[in-house]
Amino acid sequence: MGQKRARGSVAVVIPCFNDGATLVDAVASAQSQDVPAEIIVVDDGSTDHATIALTELLEADGIRVIRQANEGPAPARMAGVRATEADYVFPLDADDLIAPRGLERLTAVLDRNPDVAAAWGSIQSFGHLEHVHRSRPTLDPWQVSYQNHLPICSLYRREAVLDVGGWQLPGGYEDWDLWMSLAERGWRGIGIPDVTAHYRAQSGRRLSRSSGRHAERMTRLRARHQSLFAERGRNRRSSPAPRMLKIALPMIDALPLSPTRKRLLGGAVTHVTYGNGLGTLMARYRAHRLLRAQRVLKDTPWCASPGSR
Repeated sequence: MGQKRARGSVAVVIPCFNDGATLVDAVASAQSQDVPAEIIVVDDGSTDHATIALTELLEADGIRVIRQANEGPAPARMAGVRATEADYVFPLDADDLIAPRGLERLTAVLDRNPDVAAAWGSIQSFGHLEHVHRSRPTLDPWQVSYQNHLPICSLYRREAVLDVGGWQLPGGYEDWDLWMSLAERGWRGIGIPDVTAHYRAQSGRRLSRSSGRHAERMTRLRARHQSLFAERGRNRRSSPAPRMLKIALPMIDALPLSPTRKRLLGGAVTHVTYGNGLGTLMARYRAHRLLRAQRVLKDTPWCASPGSR
């Protein structure tokens, strides 16, 4: 792990696949930052004519646009990472936003800590779930073997991302895979309490679809990061995680439950342990009820449009 110069340049990489409805706001949130940033939109094979026209307008306004055949978010992010020479990269989904002064706060962390791979803050959800997910203070090799406790909306040292191969896992959980790779290589990460990004919570997002295949994803992660799982005992002793969590997560992992149920139970315990449990759990419950009600309305004959019966 090499030393970088005192202050680093920043690139915001925005993968886009038919995200024209939200792309402008994502780009605007990057443009309004106090830290100058190179903005790279990676059009990952969009087929929507409105989205394609919008990327052409952005390109005419000076935004760098890379076009490629559809490969998925991980290759799209890596296309942006390889296309820039910036010291730091911030992956931003096309339907999310960078919070005001978010890049400034995160850049200051990496500038002060040349051995740190990534910095992140708290995440404000909006849409179907409105809640602040408080940041975790470190990239913990022990905790990351049980759960993905860190946000994709982080500022990464480009050197570190390339050092571990970047986002690789196709079909979901590629951010968790990257955090595991960084932890295995000994890279550190630092979280700050400030809100640095806004996450759009909505039904149909790829994360929710990937969570439905959690067992399959975990099997792949275990195969890719065997040393990280093998060193759980040693990493537990040096982990800064609260004692309650150190007891609870191994116990949950040993229960005769499906991997998905273990994930949900572990997440609930983690929220409670870090002191934002009731607020987060109630917000998630309300969001779940809302989405369920919307699905019921959609499937109910009496709410169908005229002439559809």
